[in-house]
Amino acid sequence: MGSGEGMKLSIEYVKLFYKINWALLFYVNQKYPVIKNLKEPMFKDMPPLNIISIYKNLISHIELIDSFVSENTLNFTQEELEIIKSWKNYIQSKFLIMAYLRDYTVFMTISREQKVYGVLGLYDKIRDVIPPFMPQYVETILLPFRAKIIYCGYIYSYNVQIDDNLRRDIQEEYQKARRKFGIITSLDKPASGGIRK
Repeated sequence: MGSGEGMKLSIEYVKLFYKINWALLFYVNQKYPVIKNLKEPMFKDMPPLNIISIYKNLISHIELIDSFVSENTLNFTQEELEIIKSWKNYIQSKFLIMAYLRDYTVFMTISREQKVYGVLGLYDKIRDVIPPFMPQYVETILLPFRAKIIYCGYIYSYNVQIDDNLRRDIQEEYQKARRKFGIITSLDKPASGGIRK
């Protein structure tokens, strides 16, 4: 399996992500129902707001990851279970998308101490999923995935006009965060000061 194709995951890894991600969301929905009468872990045509509500339930009850892994009713491999366990190191935040580099899209947190993350797309490059202008305000959940960072599959962009003064300030903060922390490309260990909601 290839680990990546530039700015997005390889197709094999995208399929693996959705297989285990949907199984976990299905499990969470069974415990805290958002979608009634859901019979199988298939979310392809579900309204995004419903999926986001399930994610919110997961984040509010993050211990469900441990119970899902320990029950392992779907007989996932140890490697697959380790990926799921790593999702406890998620980062949920509003971000600014700052740049599209060769290997990833650069996200910067909006917080007291900004950090910059290199994030891979899933089926599509992130630049093909959201409006093209930058910096761009978005909201999503970042997840670790095999020593890379991906997003949860749902990303919300805000149509905010950024004037030249604010753009300069944002660029300064971006350069400062890059100098201090570099571009973080793995969440396998919790980043100090990581944002949890």
